[in-house]
Amino acid sequence: MFLDLRLRTSSSKASATPLRASSGETLVFVPTYDEASAIVVLLDALLALPLRCDVLVVDDGSSDGTMAALEACARDMRLDVIVRPGRFGLGSAHKLGWVHARRFGYSRIVTLDADLSHNPSDIPRLIAALDAGADVAIGSRFAPGGRLDYRGWRRFLSCSANKLARHLLRLPIAEYTNSLRAAHLDRVPFGLIESIPNDGYSFFLTAAVRLARAGLSIAEVPIWFRDRIGSKSKISRLEILYAAANLVRLALQRRAEPSRAILVRSEWLCSTCGQPYRVYTTRADMICLACFTPAQAGEVYDGSPRPCGVPTKSAH
Repeated sequence: MFLDLRLRTSSSKASATPLRASSGETLVFVPTYDEASAIVVLLDALLALPLRCDVLVVDDGSSDGTMAALEACARDMRLDVIVRPGRFGLGSAHKLGWVHARRFGYSRIVTLDADLSHNPSDIPRLIAALDAGADVAIGSRFAPGGRLDYRGWRRFLSCSANKLARHLLRLPIAEYTNSLRAAHLDRVPFGLIESIPNDGYSFFLTAAVRLARAGLSIAEVPIWFRDRIGSKSKISRLEILYAAANLVRLALQRRAEPSRAILVRSEWLCSTCGQPYRVYTTRADMICLACFTPAQAGEVYDGSPRPCGVPTKSAH
């Protein structure tokens, strides 16, 4: 499926994606934004892994050729691509990946970066940790045996942020900000990840804290984190400030997140784009993680055409 949510016209009709059975037990999720230099190599490696998995890519409107690469790769039946109509944030893309994995029937989710800083060959090691009994597996640069290629300011920032998080949060994990993670979906309460309020890089810290405070068994798998290929870091100074404030908030909070209400099936579909990615952001408010249209609780998509529908370029 290649779903381009940017291609809205006043005459197009909504086309809700039918929920289908997954072709594998595991969904591998990759967010992209201007990753043309690495995405084909990454997707080839992921689709060649010795495990039954599908791949979902969520792109936030890349303009560097990533789109052309994704269209070419999307002929593989195990690859789904969703192109959102704006740059809504790395964290919100990950939340969409979690919702997609749950609603399309996968039992496990794996997430990683698109710039080859994560080695796809580490994924079977994370899956093995889940099979050994862990609820969640985190690829860790700071666990014994882990390595980090960063130098200078980037190395200082990454090491200092995680060291400070360990000191303030007092949780039994060493890695808080890396996105290479795997989880049993049926062991992570629905809404624990999907309702995280952070749409940017702070998402990863909040997710790690929520998972640990929920009492889940977390295994840290040491990895070699390599320097990214072709692209530059997209984290801004403002994002760094947000992350610092978020760490302080989480340190002061020191309690598990309350359970969130779960949407019934009839509420999944967005009344604007027709896609099954609506979630609660609070007890009463919903938003579509695909097109970011807010909705009132209880609003139900009736299947009728909408003025700003989404054309589906191809489907499987």
